Amino acid sequence: MKLLVFAHVPPPFHGQSFMVQQLLDELRSGDDQSIEIFHVNSRLSKEVDDIASASLRKLGLLLGYCLKAVWLRLRHGVNHFYYVPAPGLRNAVYRDWIVMLLCRPFFLRIIYHYQAAGVGDWLQTGAYAWERWVSRLLLGRPALSIVLGDYYHEDAAKLSPLKIVTVPNCASDPCPDYADKLQSVQQARAKALGQALSGGGPLVTFHVLYLSLCYRDKGLFDAVDAVAELNGRLQARHLSARVQLDVAGRFYLAGEETEFEERLGQADLNDDHGPLVVYHGFADESKKSELLAQADAFVLASYYEFEAHPVSLIEAMAHGLPIVVTRWRILPELFPAGYEGLVDTKSPGQIADRLDGFLGRIDEAGLRDQFLRHFTRRAFGEKIRAALLALENE
Repeated sequence: MKLLVFAHVPPPFHGQSFMVQQLLDELRSGDDQSIEIFHVNSRLSKEVDDIASASLRKLGLLLGYCLKAVWLRLRHGVNHFYYVPAPGLRNAVYRDWIVMLLCRPFFLRIIYHYQAAGVGDWLQTGAYAWERWVSRLLLGRPALSIVLGDYYHEDAAKLSPLKIVTVPNCASDPCPDYADKLQSVQQARAKALGQALSGGGPLVTFHVLYLSLCYRDKGLFDAVDAVAELNGRLQARHLSARVQLDVAGRFYLAGEETEFEERLGQADLNDDHGPLVVYHGFADESKKSELLAQADAFVLASYYEFEAHPVSLIEAMAHGLPIVVTRWRILPELFPAGYEGLVDTKSPGQIADRLDGFLGRIDEAGLRDQFLRHFTRRAFGEKIRAALLALENE
């Protein structure tokens, strides 16, 4: 099978570009060379905050990428076209129209791998009639649609694919020596906090990590308010424990960054020992590993319209962290049945309750085991190869 991957890899770094890199690395690795990969790195944006914008520069780049894809088709006989469709954003959908108008006639089969949700809903509720008609003409009836969870089958079905399969996202194991090194450190921290909560021992700080795009709809401000509320509870109980929220990521909106900075200066987010929320900026791989290793819990209280399958959640699972996450779209599907860390959207009080319940405890829901069973790159590779090669057999 000859597969052309028309999608960009980092930079800029976000969930979609990360997963395209994982796909390329996985399909190019190992002894199984049944899938020959050709890649058009169709990068249009230099930074995360430039992703949703339109410009003549981007149009010129896109036309050049399309010409390269057609040349690879004619030069090497590549017959399968892999593409990551847009979410329900008008400018991004128009980009997809251009790509399919220029490239689709040359390829035998079109494969969509959704890394963001919402295009189906947009077609149904937000698009004009003529936009729906053009979208179904140019984008409809792909040979295969790959979605990140069963929740998204209905959304993908709006473009009438011939087949839909579920393949969750993945990450390489960031701490393969977890059982030998990190687990004992986490247990020692939990024991120290347990002693502090029982009224003995020195002051202990419980670190909660937020690692994502810094954006209100990702639950950033809800997490901040929850930490302020929980620290108020601990102070009222006169306990020698405090909760610190470590925030890592880039801000999407300048106005929200200003609001965040102003919020951090308020009295309920500062105590005698320092700030209760610490902003670390964008975390590279080294910084991210450091933050995950020192964290005692993870929070992503998202209600983001295009939320898909956050890689940061997978990495938190791999580190055996208790996680607080919203009952939003696919997110509950990633966790074991009956998981106690689920909360409603826009509910700082519930987030505070769950974090309060995690104080002095380690991962008791087996989230690292959940990662090893479902979200490793090996599991991803097996599923993605099976889905792609099934097309060849057909």
